[in-house]
Amino acid sequence: MENSLAIATQPVETPDAAGVATPEIDREEHLRKLVGYFEEAEDAGRTARERSERCRDYYNNLQLTSEEVAALKKRGQAPIYVNYIQRKVDTLCGIERRSRTDPKAFPRNPDDEQTSNAATDSLRYVADQNSFNGLRSEVYNDILVEGSGGADVIVEEMPDGDLMVKVDRIPWDRLVYDIHSRQLNFSDVKYKGIVLWMDGDDARAKYPEFVDSINDTLSTSASETYDDRPRYGIWCDSKRKRVRVVQMHYREGDDWYIATYTKGGFLEEPQVSPYKDKFGRSCSSLHIRAAYVDRENNRYGHVEGLIPLQDEINKRRSKSLHLLSQRQTFGRKSALLDTAAAKVQLAKPDGHVEMSDGAEFGKDFGVIPTGDMANGQIMLMQQALAEMNATGANAAMQGKDDKAQSGVALQTKIQAGSVEMEPLADGLREWTKEVFEAMWMRIRQFWTDEKWIRVTDDDRNIKFVGLNKKVTLEEKLMQMQPQERAGLMQQMQIQPGDPRLKEIVEVQNDVTGVDVDIVIEEGPDLSSLQSEQFDLLAKLAQSGLAIPPKAIIQASSIRNKDVILDEMEKGAQVPPEVQQQMQQLQEELKEKTKQLAQMEMKLNDKSAEYQLKDRDLSIKEQALMAKQGNPENPQEAMAKVGLTVAQIRKTEAEADQTTLENAHAYATSMTQPPIEQVQQVKQI
Repeated sequence: MENSLAIATQPVETPDAAGVATPEIDREEHLRKLVGYFEEAEDAGRTARERSERCRDYYNNLQLTSEEVAALKKRGQAPIYVNYIQRKVDTLCGIERRSRTDPKAFPRNPDDEQTSNAATDSLRYVADQNSFNGLRSEVYNDILVEGSGGADVIVEEMPDGDLMVKVDRIPWDRLVYDIHSRQLNFSDVKYKGIVLWMDGDDARAKYPEFVDSINDTLSTSASETYDDRPRYGIWCDSKRKRVRVVQMHYREGDDWYIATYTKGGFLEEPQVSPYKDKFGRSCSSLHIRAAYVDRENNRYGHVEGLIPLQDEINKRRSKSLHLLSQRQTFGRKSALLDTAAAKVQLAKPDGHVEMSDGAEFGKDFGVIPTGDMANGQIMLMQQALAEMNATGANAAMQGKDDKAQSGVALQTKIQAGSVEMEPLADGLREWTKEVFEAMWMRIRQFWTDEKWIRVTDDDRNIKFVGLNKKVTLEEKLMQMQPQERAGLMQQMQIQPGDPRLKEIVEVQNDVTGVDVDIVIEEGPDLSSLQSEQFDLLAKLAQSGLAIPPKAIIQASSIRNKDVILDEMEKGAQVPPEVQQQMQQLQEELKEKTKQLAQMEMKLNDKSAEYQLKDRDLSIKEQALMAKQGNPENPQEAMAKVGLTVAQIRKTEAEADQTTLENAHAYATSMTQPPIEQVQQVKQI
C-alpha cells in the first residue's frame, strides 16, 4: 500500500496561484489543531472502519471466524460457504463498466461552440492519460464494499516541464474526513485528507528540511486500519522505522488550506490551496463519495446490508449438513459396549454398531429421527437464498435465473433490479461529473500556453487539437479565400515580408476563460430495456410501419453507431455538382412556366377574337340574305348561305386547332427536363 500511494507535493505556481497570499499563522497552534483533526477522525471512526474491513473480508471470501472454522473441523465438517456478496458486487461493477461513456462539454454561449469541442477533447485526453475508466471502477468497488472512495485531482510538473493533470485514486482506508459530515459527497466537511505510512529514510529524502520533525514523530498508537498491518511483517522487518504522514485539506474562513505534517511538525507549511473552482475561489483537490450514511454519520456500503443474509445462508447450510450427517440416539447404559465408537459408526455410510447381548433395538437402544430439523433448516436457507437473489443485483441481472418464464417477466425483473440500484449509480455519476469539472478547472488554470493534444475518439482517424493556439496575421490570411485575401492585403497595404504578418491576431481554442457545462450521459445498465425497445421497433418495421432506419440504429446497441449515423447523414446529402444541375433545372422550369402562362393569355385573347368573328359572320349572313331579296327558291338560297358560312367557320376552326396543338406541344417540352438530367436526379 505504501508504494502504491504517495502524497502529492504542493503544485507548481501559476499566475493565479502566485497571487494567493497565505496569512501569518501560529505554527504550533495550527499543528495542534490539525493533529487533533486526525486523531478525532481516527478515534470516532474506528467502529465504522471495522465494519468496512469486515465487508471487505466477506467480499474476499473471509466469511467465517477462526473459532467457527475450528469448530467445524473439530466435528469433521468442511467450512463450506458460497460467496453471494462477491457475485452481486462484481455484477454491479460489470454493469458500471458496460455503461461507461465519455464526457461532453456544451458551450454556455454561441461564440464558444468551437472552444467547447476543444474542451471535450481536452477532458477525454486527460481521462485517457490517467486511465480514468479503470480508476473509476476501483472507486466504485470501494463505494459498494467499504462505503466510500475518492480521488485527488492535482497538477504535477513532468521532467520535460509539461504540466500534467493527474487523477490519483485514494483507497478508502487512506481517507480521513470530518466525523460530523452528513452529506454523501462530503460537501459539508470542515476537513478531509490523506493518511499513510512512510519509511523513515524515504520521508527524510522527500522532506530534507524537516528531518527533526520526522525524527520526533510519534509512530505508535495507530489504529489497525491506518497501520498497513506492519506487525504481520509481510513487507517490512521489525527494525524498520516508519512515520505516519497526513496531508490535510481544511477550511479557514472562506478559503481552503493544504498542509502536510506528522506528529512532530509540518513537512509542508500550510498554504491556501492553489486550485480554483469555477467562481475563482480556492478549493480542495480531494473528491470523495459515500454510498450511505447512518444516523451516527458512519459511512457504509451496499455489502453491509447483505452480510446478515450471507451469514444466515452459511449457518443454515452448515447446520443442515451437520443434522444430516449426525444421529441422535437414546438407550440404556448397558445397551452398547462403547457409546463413543457407536457414534462414530453411526456417522459412517457403512457403519456397524454392536449392541450388548440381550439388548433390544428400539427399546434398549435406538436412533431419534432428526429429518424434520434438517428439513426446517433447509427451508429457512431457501428463504434466505430467495431474499438474497431478490436483493440488489438479482438473479435475472446476473443471468442466473433458471426459472422458465416469459421474456416480458424476465425484462421486468431486470428493470426492477436496475431501479433498485439506481441511487448508487446516480451517486457514481455525480462523483464522475464532479471529477471531470475539477479536471476542466485544472486545464483552464494551468494550461495557459499553447498545447497540442491527440484525440483518438475515432478508431480510423487520429487527429491533433491545438489549445490556446496563437494565430499570426500571415496564418489568418492563408485561411481566407484568394480573392478575399488579396482585397484585405490591398486594403492594409501589406507586402511580402511585412513584419505585421508575424503579429498574433487571435488565439484559437482559448480554454483559459471558457465556461462549459459538462454532461455525463450514463446510468445503470439498462441494456435489457434498450434491447426490448430495439426489438419492438424492428417488429414494427417488419409489419410495414414506416420506421426511419436512423431510429432503429439509434435504439440498437451497435458499436460506433454514432459513426454509422454520421455516415448515413453524409450519404443523404446531394453532391454539389448535382445540386447545381438541379438548381439550373429549377430556374429553367420557372422560366418555361412563365412562358406557358403567357401562351395561355394569348390563347384566351384568341378565344375572344373568335367570338367576335362569329358575331361578324352572323351579321354577314343576314346581310347576304337581305341582298338577295326574295329569291324564287328561298330554301336553296338559305342552304347556299349556310354552306358558305360553314366553310368559313371550318377554315378558321382548323387554323385555331393548329394553333392550340402547337401551343400544347411547346408547353409540354418546356415543363420536362432533359432525360439525362432526370436520370441523374433519380440516381441521387
